[in-house]
Amino acid sequence: METPSPPQPPLYPSPWVFAINMFAMYIAVFCVALDNTIISTAIPQITNEFHSLDDVGCYLAAFFLTQCAFQLLFGKIYTIFSPKWTYLASLLLFEVGSLVCGIAPSSLALIIGRAVAGAGASGVFAGSLVIITHTSPLEKRPIWQGLISAMYGIASVAGPLVGGAFTDLVTWRWCFYINLPFGGVTAAIIIFFLHLASRPSPFKDKTPREKFLSLDPLGFSLFLVSMICLFIALEWWLGEKATIPVRIITQQTIWAACWFAFFLSGAFYLFIYFIPIYFQAVHGATALQSSINNIPMVLANVILAVISGLGVSKLGYISPFCYASVVFTSIGSGLLMTMTSETSTGRWIGYQILFGFGIGLGFQQPPNAPLTVLSFEDLPIGIATTLFARNLGASLFVTTGNSMLFNELRSRFEDLEIPGVDPEALLAAGATSFRSIVPSSSLAAAVDVGSPLTRSGVLQQPNPQANVLVGEFGRGSDRRSLV
Repeated sequence: METPSPPQPPLYPSPWVFAINMFAMYIAVFCVALDNTIISTAIPQITNEFHSLDDVGCYLAAFFLTQCAFQLLFGKIYTIFSPKWTYLASLLLFEVGSLVCGIAPSSLALIIGRAVAGAGASGVFAGSLVIITHTSPLEKRPIWQGLISAMYGIASVAGPLVGGAFTDLVTWRWCFYINLPFGGVTAAIIIFFLHLASRPSPFKDKTPREKFLSLDPLGFSLFLVSMICLFIALEWWLGEKATIPVRIITQQTIWAACWFAFFLSGAFYLFIYFIPIYFQAVHGATALQSSINNIPMVLANVILAVISGLGVSKLGYISPFCYASVVFTSIGSGLLMTMTSETSTGRWIGYQILFGFGIGLGFQQPPNAPLTVLSFEDLPIGIATTLFARNLGASLFVTTGNSMLFNELRSRFEDLEIPGVDPEALLAAGATSFRSIVPSSSLAAAVDVGSPLTRSGVLQQPNPQANVLVGEFGRGSDRRSLV
């Protein structure tokens, strides 16, 4: 009786082909991550142009809520259809959304464009991580996925710098036009250089109808509607076959990683969006100057992201970096929430450095967690689940924070009782234009009203308590080394 031959090891591309594909994915991930925060320093100018201060939360929430809604769907799509063509389709969707944002004639059009871009972005980042699992051996994946995650974090914190430069030197619309040429370069490289080896798949012999039903269209539709309802409920405060298999989400490492990602992302995007508004509204800084004021956070994030990426690749464990992230993020966010119009330069620089250290240490860790506990076939869903939690945290924290801020500003402007100035007119004027309609004698008092901008960060307070679950996250991950 013949002994069956052992399975052949998977074929991987040559080093130079792998390198050029990685370069293309780095560009795409950089653009997607840049879109997370690039308008943070442009928002005051956008609100001035569209008279839409109350829409600030929508500009981020529209982007992240559609990422949440489509993240899990793309996780399933990548397991059923060709990762290459799924990646290209998501990239096209992101580019279309960016174009709509760039030519938007109104605040509503900008929100719609952000929603379309968010849907595409969900597939681009998850797809980059999935493609790495197809093109590199297991022992190398933490390094390449860590670099992808580091690129995501670096671009997210560099976004305010780029957005401030475009807003002051050209126009805020270039925050979105910039994605178009880079997307074209990425698409061309992926089309001609990415060739994935065929792998066994339970969906290979299924009919198109069976594949479609495997996507759980009813579950996705209900989930999308629920996300929209959640968003509407939060905005109302202004005065107005399972997608995730149970066997995956119930794993200790996965649900704890999602919990960690939810709170850390919520804290990060809350401050990355509202600190530039603080500098422009309270200190009268330009968009470019407010982005320069964010450099301490950028540098701290970049340095610690690189260090933690190398550390995880060397040690094979992520829990020490997650614990350190919780400590630095909690201290830094607490200090940032104390800023007023009289906070000295040295203080806000130091506060941002502490917060940036925490983000750099922890932001890239959750997508690495599935590598330790899931099979190759389940990795796309596991990675997408952690990214879903990250995006959900960002959208909920910023939307709720904006609601709290808007209500606080309305109340304080009403209490101020500036002669001849309607409080609603101050809110409608925009984050910086309110200065032009306030009498000089009352300007200092009106600026002081803007001091609670950072207090929308009160939502960060649950973070230290909630992240005690990082212990479970770490212990689960430590049972199986990444390298």
